Amino acid sequence: MSKEKPQEEYGREFISLGEKLGFASGDFEVLRLALTHSTFFEGNRHGSQGGVGDDNQRLEFLGDAVLDLIVGDYLFTRYPKAREGELSKMRAYLVCEASLAEAAKALGLAENLRMGKGAEAGGDRNRPSVQADAFEAVIGAIFLTQGYQKSRQLILKQFAQRMDTLVPEDYEDKKSMLQELVQTIAPRGVVYRVLGQSGPDHQPRFESGVYCGKLLLGKGEGGSKKESEVAAAAVALKAQDQWLKKLE
Repeated sequence: MSKEKPQEEYGREFISLGEKLGFASGDFEVLRLALTHSTFFEGNRHGSQGGVGDDNQRLEFLGDAVLDLIVGDYLFTRYPKAREGELSKMRAYLVCEASLAEAAKALGLAENLRMGKGAEAGGDRNRPSVQADAFEAVIGAIFLTQGYQKSRQLILKQFAQRMDTLVPEDYEDKKSMLQELVQTIAPRGVVYRVLGQSGPDHQPRFESGVYCGKLLLGKGEGGSKKESEVAAAAVALKAQDQWLKKLE
């Protein structure tokens, strides 16, 4: 465990987060490490010695493994008739970047991240990938300092409700599902078109539409073209009663 430091070194918000996550004050350094982005020591402006473990990447690696184990174990028990391939899809859906970033926001991790000036100016604090990595690193930190059961409690608090209510429409490849559905009627299938882009360069938003010929089946938004296409496919699947007959 880490050598205990005076709490005034950390700040109220950090201490509040640490206590909420169950960290003893002597383990606050492990949590701070979990919230240290790889850019924080750029130019050694913070006095880093450049040693291994200065940022959260190793804890992220550990947390990723812990997360996969705990989510996989829960799904294995919760869905006894699901085959390996289906369980893998469920887990991938639950621990995807967007899902982990959402969990990080719920815990308030972004506000406590430490990063370099360039990354801060570039908006990295709000990037889903950065927030997802921080969540995994915090899971790794909790596993190291508090053990498996505490890690499991936090993960289930964030994901159990979603795991209990999964349906194939949640975790199956929505673009593939839509393509297969449309091709039963129209062999040419579907195409995706970017309808618009907004937001700053560091945090763009895309809007895409999915079409069969000239018929618009659905529109969706996302932080990348791929995300907006998946969102459009999901909207189209939900609205299929409105356009299926038009394809016949």
